[in-house]
Amino acid sequence: MWKANIGYMCDGHSRMFSATLGRIKDWLLHRNHRILVKRTINDHIEGSLIMKYLVAGLAAAALLGGCGGGSNPFESSTDTGTTGGTGTTGGTGTTGSTGTTVPAALAKDVSQVTFAPATQTLSVEGLSFDGSTSIVTYNRRPLMDVAGYQAYTIQQDGTSRHATAFGGQSATSGAVTAGLAATGGPRNRLFSGAFFERTGTYTPATGEVVYTGRYVGLTNLNNSGGDLIAPPGGLAPELVPTQAAAVQGDVALRANFADSLVEGNIFNRSLAEAGTLLPSIVLVSTAIGTNGTFDGSVEYDLRDPSSGATTPTVVGSFGGIFGGTGATEVAGAVALSEFDGVGNPRGLENEIETGIFVLDR
Repeated sequence: MWKANIGYMCDGHSRMFSATLGRIKDWLLHRNHRILVKRTINDHIEGSLIMKYLVAGLAAAALLGGCGGGSNPFESSTDTGTTGGTGTTGGTGTTGSTGTTVPAALAKDVSQVTFAPATQTLSVEGLSFDGSTSIVTYNRRPLMDVAGYQAYTIQQDGTSRHATAFGGQSATSGAVTAGLAATGGPRNRLFSGAFFERTGTYTPATGEVVYTGRYVGLTNLNNSGGDLIAPPGGLAPELVPTQAAAVQGDVALRANFADSLVEGNIFNRSLAEAGTLLPSIVLVSTAIGTNGTFDGSVEYDLRDPSSGATTPTVVGSFGGIFGGTGATEVAGAVALSEFDGVGNPRGLENEIETGIFVLDR
């Protein structure tokens, strides 16, 4: 199995750092801290994601997408979230124009996504290297749509980064929307993030309510690059842009408003272009705030043998917001620090994923 080489971050101590990383990780694994190591590495370093098996439509190598600068890869945030729920998403979050706060662990590099499905327009604010202005209007790409979500992309020329975005809005009253954006490579860092918001009046439902719909995500894996502008002839391989691979799936979210709790599943997960099946995940039960917001942790589903998990294994975080009179709809986001399964059965390492869901009762 290939490992990501992060020795280059150590300013003259690369050999020592590369040699000691394995010992540090082994020690942490022994102390049941595997998730912390993998997640912090994911957040900061780009490496080679090597697939054991060739997957149609995917390049053999993919990129690890760290969102942000080259800070200490073993440093983690101790901030608490600002939305309702358990606060496991951390960070102070980003607040959109409608007053909805998205936890920092989900928003990441995105400040806001403005999506108007009727006019098929989408703009992204904050994402690094997606355009020459802070707010960038993307181009509609209907052939890349995932059921329930419109696809958009942007690329300035054949040497600039390519960015993909998805937007979704609830069908009942349009009270909630969610958006997602991510760049491809090159240059050792990828950028991504999600956004959700509510407009209009919100009141909670009564009793227990089930919401169903579709899920879409973007990863730091490459797809076949069908939307890329052709690079100029003779461009060095290190400078060639890549296109982020998408994930799709189904969502079932169950909320009990008497107990002020919400939980859910994302299943039938696969890479959208290649069709490669991915493990199911669980949105672990968490509190619903009085304002209809929630955030919590994500685990591999113990009932899915393909996950390889035999004990609860945290792989990320989620959050969202209910909308409408009687909580008729809900939107949210997911951030995963891995999605290959315990022991990397699909041959991936340092893989990350950011996704959204928009659901109706």
